[in-house]
Amino acid sequence: MYQFSNRECFNGRYLIPVNQFNQCHHWPPTHIKCDCSELAEHLMRRNGGNFYPTYIWQCPVCQAKYRLIRGTRNFERLS
Repeated sequence: MYQFSNRECFNGRYLIPVNQFNQCHHWPPTHIKCDCSELAEHLMRRNGGNFYPTYIWQCPVCQAKYRLIRGTRNFERLS
């Protein structure tokens, strides 16, 4: 079986599951599945009135942070 990513990924307001077939429309995801079974949210940085992606996701329940490894679709835990 093909493994798309090491975490379950979701995108948008309706939490559409992201897989290899719709990745071109929904990457990077807005939510990923945390170790505590909750959804970690994508953090955005604001600079000069514009929003920029940080490629870091944070869980609102356990405060764990995850980072997207550059050039891959895998995530690593920061804290």
